[in-house]
Amino acid sequence: MRLIRRIANIQLVFAMLALLVMGAVTVSDVFLKYVFNRPIVGAYDLVESLLPVVIFHGLPATFLRRQNIVIDLIDHFVGPRWTRTLITASDIAVLGLLVLITWALLAPAKLAFDYGDRKIELGLPLAMIWAAVIVGMAGVIVAAAANVIFADRRGEGRNQ
Repeated sequence: MRLIRRIANIQLVFAMLALLVMGAVTVSDVFLKYVFNRPIVGAYDLVESLLPVVIFHGLPATFLRRQNIVIDLIDHFVGPRWTRTLITASDIAVLGLLVLITWALLAPAKLAFDYGDRKIELGLPLAMIWAAVIVGMAGVIVAAAANVIFADRRGEGRNQ
């Protein structure tokens, strides 16, 4: 579990750095455009390319810390044992859906690798973006699986 947390934290740092670069490029681009009439070439492509990194590499830490959005309609009507059962069932359902989503992402990722498409202004291969997405999803799946496997040992509920 400690290794999984470290990997999720590394991915979180990666996501935070990508978000920092996105913000800095956006602010710099707007400043340079309106002050010197010289926008940053490729700023839109860079921000667009870093967005999947922010999303897919930020999710593992969110899952491990159980900070995803939860609507607890039933929790108030059932006891702690049923609540834990519902949490386990939802963890298993989420894990299954994440595996399904990742499987669906593999086809367009393969096309990007096969055809060698690139971003227009930066020339950045789309395969690099897809690789970041797939690696991020692998981390999300590992984090979701850890929630299923280690939930009873940690004694965590969603509201803790």
